[in-house]
Amino acid sequence: MKTINKERVALLVTVAAIALSSFRNQHTPDEERPLLQAINSHAGTLLITYNTQHQLSKLTRVQRTTDEMYTDVRIPVYESGHLVSTLVSGKESGESSEIFSSFDYAEDYRQISRIRYYTEGQAHGYDSLVYDKAGRITARYFFSSTRGQYENHNYQAYSWDAAGNMRQLDSYGRTAANGSFALTTSIVYTYDNKPNPQQQITGLCYMTDIQPAALSTNNVLTEQITHVATGEKSVNTYIYAYNAVGYPTRVTASFGADGAEETTELRYE
Repeated sequence: MKTINKERVALLVTVAAIALSSFRNQHTPDEERPLLQAINSHAGTLLITYNTQHQLSKLTRVQRTTDEMYTDVRIPVYESGHLVSTLVSGKESGESSEIFSSFDYAEDYRQISRIRYYTEGQAHGYDSLVYDKAGRITARYFFSSTRGQYENHNYQAYSWDAAGNMRQLDSYGRTAANGSFALTTSIVYTYDNKPNPQQQITGLCYMTDIQPAALSTNNVLTEQITHVATGEKSVNTYIYAYNAVGYPTRVTASFGADGAEETTELRYE
């Protein structure tokens, strides 16, 4: 096995090659909500392990290529019920782990305000998060270490609808630390009206990536990506099969104009 534990990746996007959204069904009792256990595609598998309180205890990603197989294990660390850091390992057992990220909270501990990232124990960057009054993330500022100083050259802005779905994700960049930000890409999403299991996994978006995959109420049906500089647009579509309680069990994704397809299976406890 070869580790890719130093890559800063979105686990679910890499494994499933799709954008799944997240949801906690307010009308289904906790004991009836299925817990997502595995996401499997041709490219790889994501295994999700829980503790006795149904908190996330380990994410195991196995990515397959033509020549090799990679393992990436993320282990959350909790203090007083709060996620304070994640460890990463290239072994399925989680041995020889090292710190991957840590989390700063607002004073009331209700929201994570900053995510710090590490390589070989040294912090190399952080994300600063902004929330609206409803507690939804509206902006994410990326800071990287340059000659001992942290600089911000990129950020993302998120727009939400009344249903709790991220409707638009805009990415901005600039070339100089004191320059003006310019819009580089814009992604517009549409959704079904079915619940998605991922929001049941508290803190998943902070361990993987801050995307509709771990934040929105329903499942993404389409995503239209616009590259501002060229005006080029592409559309990805997602078709779902659901179980008896409305959770997706299979997703067929079609990417861009060439229509390349990827099928992903979801398994529950």
